[in-house]
Order: sequence, then structure tokens, then C-alpha cells
Amino acid sequence: MENIQDFFITKGVLDTYIGPGGDVVIPAGVTKIGSRAFSDRASLTSVTIPAGVTVIRESTFSGCANLTSVTIPGSVKEIDKYVFQGCRPVLITPHIPISSIAKEDKPGACVGFAKAYLDGREIDEAIKAGYLKYIKGQRKRLYPLAIQHEELLQLMFTEKMIVRKDIDPLLEECDKQSNTSAKAAVLDYAGRN
Repeated sequence: MENIQDFFITKGVLDTYIGPGGDVVIPAGVTKIGSRAFSDRASLTSVTIPAGVTVIRESTFSGCANLTSVTIPGSVKEIDKYVFQGCRPVLITPHIPISSIAKEDKPGACVGFAKAYLDGREIDEAIKAGYLKYIKGQRKRLYPLAIQHEELLQLMFTEKMIVRKDIDPLLEECDKQSNTSAKAAVLDYAGRN
């Protein structure tokens, strides 16, 4: 086992993170993230996983209540169950099909997809189609999240997923969350369509 800064790593497997939290970048050379490597770290806010990591094991980020985003590279081919139990971060994973994302993590993956989509990242057409179909089909369930993360709301506007009858429920959600900028965006969209 070797200790690299705040990480204990054994033969490429990140076993444990012992750092102070905040925004964390996992060091290059890690190929797998072990079970519970970051679990119960309330101080953790974001994690960037380096290219070369292929597996994220069970319960890796469970209980990280303040984790807001995780950037997952295209090299990741396997994400075990319960990786994000007890937290719902935005998952920036536009290279992983929505069908491969655990049900409870799909909303966060949709927000991450929206960010990548609006940033103009190159996304496989089949994966893009899958996300757009899922978001359109789940849009009403995703409204609260879209008001919190306006990238998702903007994606819905751009793809014309929101119909006239959806405007009032969206405005109600804006008021419920006291999000005036999202409300202005919804009113602007309603005025143009």
C-alpha cells in the first residue's frame, strides 16, 4: 500500500481517502476505486475521477451528504450498486448510456448530461438519443431538479420538451423553491412559444 497525499492506494486500487474533503481530484494511476473509499465524508463536495479508472465499487460515496458532483471519465466501464447511497450528486457521465445508470442515480446523470450537452461536448449519437428520450419521458418528475439545476431546464427548452400545459406546474415549482431566475427563464420561454 502506498500513501499518495490523502489517498491510500494498493496496486492501482484506491482503498481509502483520508483528506479534508472539499473538491477532490483523484491522482493519476488509479485504475479502480474500492468499496467505501470515500464513504461518510460529509466534507466532500466534488470528485474528479481520472482517465484510466475502469471500476467504481459498491458504496464508494455512500453517506457523502454534501457531495454535489462527480466527474466520471469514459474509461469507467463498471459502476456497482449503491455507489451514491445517501447522496444524489450530479453525475457528469455523458459517455455512459442512461440505461446503464442505476435508477436512483438517473436524475443526477440527466443534469450532468445537460451540462455536457449545453457545453457542446462531443456525445455519441445513440447515447444522446437515449438521454433525450429519457428526459422527455420523465420531464414532469425531473421538474424539481430542473429548477435547482437550470442546465437541465435549458436543455428541456432547447429540445422543446416543455408544452404549454407544463408552464403552470413549472412556475409553481419555481415559487416553491424560491428560484426567481428559473421563474424568469420559464416566463421567457412561455412568451416565445
